[in-house]
Amino acid sequence: MRARFLSSLLTLAASAGLVATSSVARADTNDAPSAGEPREIGVGMYFVATEDVTLRDAALSKGARIHVTRVGLQKGRVATVDVELADGHVLKRVAVDAIRKAFVLADESRD
Repeated sequence: MRARFLSSLLTLAASAGLVATSSVARADTNDAPSAGEPREIGVGMYFVATEDVTLRDAALSKGARIHVTRVGLQKGRVATVDVELADGHVLKRVAVDAIRKAFVLADESRD
């Protein structure tokens, strides 16, 4: 009787482990961006301008660094960001598309 109970318990634990493993793997593959999909922008990231660009009323030259201080979500996706410029000025609600178009992720080893 005891062996049968332990066998059932082990079978249940093993099947639960397989379910948990497969759901974790599925979640990881869904969260990872595909080759054509841009990755998400988050708070604390630094970006460098690849060209001269105007964000809102601020004209930034190539090589200017910005720091993401806040993200604005729309339908679960990052739609806007607040960015801090080198002089401390904060630009509110900048479209993420503008960041993706004219900026690249900064090399953090240069800080």
